[in-house]
Order: sequence, then C-alpha cells, then structure tokens
Amino acid sequence: MPGYEKTIALVGATAITPFRRANDCTLLLRGGKIVQMGRTREVDLPADVERIELDGAFVLPGFIDIHVHGGVGFDFTDEDPAVFEKICRFHASRGTTSLLATIYPLPAGRFEACIRRLRYFCEAADGHGILEGIHLEGPFLNPDRHGAIPREDIRPATVEGLNELLRLGGPWLRVMTLAPEIPGGMEVLRAAAMAKMHGGNPYQSLHLSIGHSDAGYEQIAEAIGNGLEGVTHIFNAMTPMHHRKPGVLAGALLRDELFVEVIADAVHVHPAMMQLLLKIKGHDKIILVTDAIRAAGQPDGEYNLAGQRAIVRDRLAYLADSPDTLAGSTQTMDRSLRMMVRYVGATLEQAAQMASLNAARVLAWKFRRGILAVGKDADLVVLDADLHVRKTIKAGR
Repeated sequence: MPGYEKTIALVGATAITPFRRANDCTLLLRGGKIVQMGRTREVDLPADVERIELDGAFVLPGFIDIHVHGGVGFDFTDEDPAVFEKICRFHASRGTTSLLATIYPLPAGRFEACIRRLRYFCEAADGHGILEGIHLEGPFLNPDRHGAIPREDIRPATVEGLNELLRLGGPWLRVMTLAPEIPGGMEVLRAAAMAKMHGGNPYQSLHLSIGHSDAGYEQIAEAIGNGLEGVTHIFNAMTPMHHRKPGVLAGALLRDELFVEVIADAVHVHPAMMQLLLKIKGHDKIILVTDAIRAAGQPDGEYNLAGQRAIVRDRLAYLADSPDTLAGSTQTMDRSLRMMVRYVGATLEQAAQMASLNAARVLAWKFRRGILAVGKDADLVVLDADLHVRKTIKAGR
C-alpha cells in the first residue's frame, strides 16, 4: 500500500515477467514497489528485510479481473458497502490484486445509487484496496441478447443518460459494455469516446466494449471507428457465428484493434473454442475474466442474481426460470489461468499476460501493473508447481 515501508524479499522465485521466465530470482519490495529484481546471488538484501523463501515457486504479476459481480454470498449491487471488502478479500485469496466491480442494469434509482456507493468506497480506499473501479455492463444493451440480465431493466441509449452515468461514476468508471446497433447506441459510443478526448477529462481510461449485442460485421467496423475497443465475454450473449451473416464474433476475431474478454471455465466457452480463440486472436489480445456472481466460493444451491433465482450445481450457475441460460459464473482467476495452461495449451507466460497485463493495458495501467520489473507496483501472486495460490501481495503488503 502507499506508504507501506516494510521491506520484503521474495527469495529463489521462478519469476514470470510475463515476457520471460527468470529462474532463481529474488524480488525486493519496499514502499509498494519492486525496488530490486535479479539473480538471487546478485541482489543485496538489507539487514531489516523480511525474507520469504520460495524454493522455485512461481511469481506472477497479480491478476486483474475487469469483470466480476461478487463472491462469497455477496454482490456489488448489494446496498451494504461493508460486503465489498468481503468480496475483495475472497478474490484476493485467489490471486486477484485489482478488480472492477461489475454491475448490471437495475431499476431507475437503484442503479444510480449503486454507482454512488461504489464510487464512495473507491474514493475512501484512496488507492489502498483491491477494488479499483467500476464496470457498467449496460444499461444500453440489446434486449434481444439480455442473457441473465432482466430485460425490463435495459434502458434506451441516450447521450443524456450516458452523461449522467459519467457524472455519477467520475474517474472510477473504467469499463462500459454497450450494444452499438440499438437505436442511439452508436451516438452513445461516439459521445463516450469523445468524453475521453477533452483535456483534463477524468474518463480518459474508459474502455468501451461491445456486449449483449446482435451487431452485424459492418456495424462492428463502424463502431471501431467510433471508439469501440473491446468485446465483453466473447461467444456469450451475442449472435453465433454464421458464414453468410458475420457479426460480433467475426469482428472480434478479425479486427486487431479489439481486446476480448473470455470466461475460461470450459462451460461458457468450450476448451476447443478457446484454443481457436488463442490461435486466431493471440495471447496479447485476450483478457481472462471471471464474471463471478455471489455464488463464487460458496456451496451449490440457490442464489439471487438481479432479483432472479439462480441455481448452482457443480459450480455451474443457471437461471431457475430458464435452465439453459447461464447466470454468470463461480469462476476465480487462478482457475482461469490453470484452464488456459492445462486444457487450452497456453504457456504459463501467455496465461500470465492474459490474466494481468492485457487488462492493465486497457485500463491505462501498463506502465505500473502487469509486469515484473523495478519501479512497477508490487502487486504479485505466488503460485506453487500446480499453479495454486500460495500468497497474494498487494502494493508490497
């Protein structure tokens, strides 16, 4: 954390930078930063250092989850802000060092109040916490692709409505998912992109992503020209691939401008399709996300999702009234990373980039997050040989 002056040495690590693998590496952490990094025999340790022997364990940049709704029984739309810290601690125990509270559309008044609560929580943390911003998954979505989001809470796309959300979220609004093909959608996208251009504007890091959409390929091309940068949970809540009617999927795969989120739980997307995604898109454009709901970290059972009943069996969440509709996930970032390595064929270096650096890039954090190097934030995760989390370190703590 800022001002945290205790010096820690991670000794004898296998560092995944993620561009290379450094064996017998020691990292010295002080003041929330990496201050030394190199071969263990070449790093001078101060006398007062707390020495942590890793014996070859992996050290990676801490995971950054830009799409997470909740966990351990709680949701970021809950009215008690005390639960936000509980959600964060759970995901931190799974290696996440930064996350965006993702909220779906809610009835008028409740949605705005939720944004205010989250903004206040982020401001009060003053850079000390895991929760570092807001992802609005809506409200300007295509009702025909609402998925597990209540159709009645989706709103018409208006620039006036956008401006109100920007005002409420301020600089903590970091990602917005929208459907540019709906009436007014392209104008909203263009206005959001323009908001980032004005000098001193707090929304300069706002990442604009398409999701819950039926856009055609030509509309994707137009949207990219109007500021579109990403794709929300690719393959889900969008038109399936069709060889005569290319849509969001074709645009996501073909256009190099677009980063794509993927829920790597082998249910939202089959491992073979993730292999195809990795082969076509490349590891430097894929962002691992959890889309975790309140059931993450909890036993099977019935849970509330946006006022609807969600049934979780064997870690899989479906709407009770629509058993074929997935209702978010119970995934965690460490499981996503293991999935990419064990079943998709990514190297650990590639998976580490998909779990951290790529998100840092879209959030304009790439100069301080997602890479192991001197001067970078000491946001780290330590994994054992089986890629299970041994320790999570946030800002050197």
